[in-house]
Amino acid sequence: MIPRTRVVFYCGGPMETVSLSFSFETQQLIPVMAINGRGKTKWYNCLIMEQSKLTAYVAGQLKAGISPDAVRQHLLLVGWSEEDAGAAIVSGLVESGVPTPENRMHSGRGTLSSTVEVVLNFFSFILLGTVATALGILYYQVIGKYFPDPLVLGYGALDYSSSAIHYAIATLIIAFPIYVVTVRLWFRRFRENEEKVESKLTKWLTYLVLLVTAVTIVGDLIATVYYFLQGELSARFLLKALTILVIAGIIFGFYVLERKKIQYKNDIPRRIFEYIGGAISVLVIIGLVLGFIAGGSPATERMRGLDTQRADDLRALASCISTYGFDHKRLPLSLDELNSGAQYYCSERMNDPETRVAYEYRIVTSDVQTGLVHEGNIELCANFALSSEDIGTKSVSYSTPIDKWVKHAAGRECDSETVILERGDTTTIVPEKMFVK
Repeated sequence: MIPRTRVVFYCGGPMETVSLSFSFETQQLIPVMAINGRGKTKWYNCLIMEQSKLTAYVAGQLKAGISPDAVRQHLLLVGWSEEDAGAAIVSGLVESGVPTPENRMHSGRGTLSSTVEVVLNFFSFILLGTVATALGILYYQVIGKYFPDPLVLGYGALDYSSSAIHYAIATLIIAFPIYVVTVRLWFRRFRENEEKVESKLTKWLTYLVLLVTAVTIVGDLIATVYYFLQGELSARFLLKALTILVIAGIIFGFYVLERKKIQYKNDIPRRIFEYIGGAISVLVIIGLVLGFIAGGSPATERMRGLDTQRADDLRALASCISTYGFDHKRLPLSLDELNSGAQYYCSERMNDPETRVAYEYRIVTSDVQTGLVHEGNIELCANFALSSEDIGTKSVSYSTPIDKWVKHAAGRECDSETVILERGDTTTIVPEKMFVK
């Protein structure tokens, strides 16, 4: 077999690196493939410098006590590429006496991960956390809609948030495809150069992900067994526990195989990673479909937001009328009269946010005396687009039930409010003086 080596050449201009086979017996250059982005092979008439000379230089520097990082920087400063510098450092270490694994042949062409690859891997982990969190929130909200907590329903609230569902959907639509691309680029780097050596940072980050997912799986199983022993298992809890288990389990299994492939150079078939990617994609697509069904379309969300604004307006108007009635000892005859009092700050609450038509205001009873208290009763009406049963609240308060203005049917809906005009119990009680003997 003809011995061959890697060479670097200069062609009268900027240095261009090409993979070549060099025969020491025939002294011929046999081009294999240019790695300059064009992917073309051709003959070159250039000044040849053998890689062995560079390796000898690096080995000498390392033996002299200069650190590999310093040697790498020196090579980059004089024009060597990161790939050639990394290969020379690896070869120099081997020539300096650093032992290599006996179960693997070492060609001296291994390269350290570049800064771009480290940043790419770090970015993929950020996206992984974003996607996993969004997917968990999405499934939790869907479960809350179709398997609500009776305690939450008892307070007149809903056990899901449409805004949380839409935010999770937006996150998955943007972040998940980018995560897939970054992972594919990461694997491609090591597939094209099987002797590439990853940095310590990427190793630690990967094992940190494995640690977090392993702890999550164990905690999830412990909680499931605990609630089973307590006799408190429900379909709602089991589905949420299964969601955490599936997401954490897929991440853990994927990165265990990634370690075997990238770090330990085991021959893991590519189709296994494709199967895992397909399973994750199906999980995301199912979540998106369920999210659109549970959270509603953009048009539904717009109507929901308008109805929320209408309910807030009616509540604010009722408060303004109550303040006006107590101050003037009577009810305002119309919303225009209420608007004339600038101190009540209700002018922005008197019209429908979509049609700009004024809300309906009617005096039911102007003044009724109950004991020493004078009261009036009013009615406020608005046209709602949806029923309140279809509106998910953004937050749930377990101590305060949702007020009457939030609960409404679709179409014209009215609610009454009692306004205190005057209190008769205004006698001032003066405390007795205390004398010290």
